[in-house]
Amino acid sequence: MIFVTSYIGPDMDGTACAIAYAELMNRLGVEAEAAIMGEPTVEAVFVLNILSVSSFLKREKFKVTDKIVLLDASEARFFVGRLAPEQVIEVIDHRMVNEAEKFVNAKIQIEMVGAAATLVAERFREANIMPSETSARLLQAAIISNTQNFQSKTTTEQDHNMMKWLDELAPLPDGFVHKMFEAKSDFVGDKLAIAMDAEAGSNVMNGKTVSCVQLEMIGSAVLVRDRKNEIIEILSRMKTENGYDYIYASFLDIEEKVNRILCDDMSFQSFLSKALDINFENGLALRNEIIMRKEITPLLKIVLETL
Repeated sequence: MIFVTSYIGPDMDGTACAIAYAELMNRLGVEAEAAIMGEPTVEAVFVLNILSVSSFLKREKFKVTDKIVLLDASEARFFVGRLAPEQVIEVIDHRMVNEAEKFVNAKIQIEMVGAAATLVAERFREANIMPSETSARLLQAAIISNTQNFQSKTTTEQDHNMMKWLDELAPLPDGFVHKMFEAKSDFVGDKLAIAMDAEAGSNVMNGKTVSCVQLEMIGSAVLVRDRKNEIIEILSRMKTENGYDYIYASFLDIEEKVNRILCDDMSFQSFLSKALDINFENGLALRNEIIMRKEITPLLKIVLETL
């Protein structure tokens, strides 16, 4: 048995990839099962429910004898205590910043596309295998989510091509995309803190651990206006609990097509300002163009490593 998984608490892309790639492997005659670690994001849960998907296992860690395929993930440090890098036999990801060299027994595919789901869809097409209706729709949802409905600069022709191919096989229901983004934007009460914890990513840059909390949503202006102090308190708590040197939040507004970036650390604000050509006022900066965390990270890394 081979287990197909993603990072802990996977988003729409990681969740869809794990389920769809496990299907492809089985249809190619390789026994495999999708296994999700942690709780998928709110958006992923919404899509799983609306498509009535339950074809995956829940795992908190894997046995040392298990073989693993990693989708939408390629950093070994995030899996300490859950699985060992040498257990991984394949990695499919789309991150410029990765630790692919640590997976010494794995076949590696890392391509700079908008969504890992695009690479999984290409695997189906290359094998001349039509994905099930469920997998086709999961992969479409993942491509739309990860490219911010094709607004992100990370979007490629490959993403467009695979979306068109999947749509011809199994079109998404009317209104599906808007409902998906609405679900993604539900941060009422303690959902905000839960989402921020789930959507935090970190990288080491010039000896400093930097965390970015990325929330992709609609209506970010109201959220930041009404709950700014609460967001700063959550960031401060996360920084302390996880031992981060720096932390900031990036709110990608899908309808406004802007980023609102929140950081109350004035010294780190200067690094973000230089990396992204933005100006902070009372801890908040507006960028009039969507930029993803995976795009911010290499820009910020350049700034920090020139200090």
